[in-house]
Amino acid sequence: MACENEKWFRIAELLARQQIGRLSEEEFRELEEWGKVSSENKLLCDRWQDGEFLEAGFKSYQKIGYQKALLDMEKRVQFQRKKKLRLRILRWGSAAAVFVVAVLSSLYLLERETEKPIKEQFSIALMEPQRPVLRLDNGTTMLLDSLKGNFEEAGVLVKKAGESTLSYSAEDLDLSQQIRLAYNTIEVPKGSEFDLILSDGTRVWLNADSKLKYPVTFGSDKREVELEGEGYFEVTKDEKRPFRVVVEKQTVEVLGTEFNVDAYPEEKNTYTTLVSGRVKVDTDGQTMILDPGMQSVVNDEKMYTRKVNVAEVISWRNGMFVLENHTLEEIMSKLARWYDFTVFYQNSSLKEATFKGKIPRYASFESVLSILEKTGEVKFSVKNKSVTVYQ
Repeated sequence: MACENEKWFRIAELLARQQIGRLSEEEFRELEEWGKVSSENKLLCDRWQDGEFLEAGFKSYQKIGYQKALLDMEKRVQFQRKKKLRLRILRWGSAAAVFVVAVLSSLYLLERETEKPIKEQFSIALMEPQRPVLRLDNGTTMLLDSLKGNFEEAGVLVKKAGESTLSYSAEDLDLSQQIRLAYNTIEVPKGSEFDLILSDGTRVWLNADSKLKYPVTFGSDKREVELEGEGYFEVTKDEKRPFRVVVEKQTVEVLGTEFNVDAYPEEKNTYTTLVSGRVKVDTDGQTMILDPGMQSVVNDEKMYTRKVNVAEVISWRNGMFVLENHTLEEIMSKLARWYDFTVFYQNSSLKEATFKGKIPRYASFESVLSILEKTGEVKFSVKNKSVTVYQ
C-alpha cells in the first residue's frame, strides 16, 4: 500500500509541476511513459488538461480547505516522503499545494470511476515522434536516436551527451591557425525536439520542425549559425568573436547571452526574445537593440519591439505551447507541429485573432480547442483529422 501511495504522489507531483511550467525534460518523459501504460493513465492525463475537471477538483477541496486536505494526504504517504512534501510545498507556495491535492484526489477518484462510460475522444492525437537527422559535411546522414559512441568530424570530437543532446568538442584545435570550416546540419522533424552543444560551449535547444546549420568548429573571427524554425540559445561569452544567428528576415548578433528566436518560414513574423544580456537585431539596414524582457517582431511590412512575459515565450522548453500575443494562424501552425491535423478557416479574417497564455503541449486536442474557444472569438468543428474554424 505504501508503494502504491508513493506512485500516486509521484504522478500527482509531475502533473502539478506541469501546470506551473516547471516540468523538466526527464520528468516530461517519465509522465509520458506513465500515460502509455494503460488507457486509464492516458485518460487521467487528458482529464487533467480539462479546465472544467480541474475547476471541479478545486471547488471540492475549497469546501474543506486545502490545509485539511494536505493533512489527509500526509496520512497516505510514508513519514520520509511527508518531509519531502513539506519542503516542496514551501518552495511552490500554497497555490501549487492545492494543485497537488487536486491531482491526488483526481487519481483516487479515477480509480473509483473506471466502471463509468468514458467520454468519446477526438481522433486527433499527438504525432508519433519522428527521428531527428544529422547531415555531415560530406552529405552523409545519420539518425540521431540510433547514434551510439563517438565519432570525429573535421578534427572535432562529436558525441551523444544524453538521449537528445549532441556535443562538439574542439579543445585540441588551434583556432589561431587557418582551418577549413566544415558544416553540419541538424533537422528536427514535427513531434520532436533536440539540443546540441556547439564547439565553443554555446548550447542550443531546437523546437519541432526546426533546422540548424552550423560549423563543426568556429573560426578565429566570428561565430555564425543559420536557423530555420525555433531555437533557444545560451551563448558562451567571447568578446573577440560575436555570435550571429542568421534567419530569413534578419540577423541576431550577441557576445554572450540567452535569447529565443522563432523564425518559421511559413509564418509572417519572426520573433526574437531576449532573456538576459543584450542583442542586436539587423534587418534590411535597420537595427534594433533589445534589453532583457523585450521582443522584436519583424515581417515584410514593419519591425518593432514590445515587452513580453519571457517565461511564457520560452515555456516551450518545458512542454508548453506559447500563446504570447500570437495570431490564431500562428497558433494553429504550432499545434500542427505536434498534432496530426489540417485546418480550414470559414473566414480568412479569423486567422488574425490574437491569443495570450500557454497550453500544455501533451494535452488532449479536445482540451486545447476548448481553451481557445473560451475566448469567445472563435469556435471549432472537428471531423476525422480536419479542423474548421468559424465564429
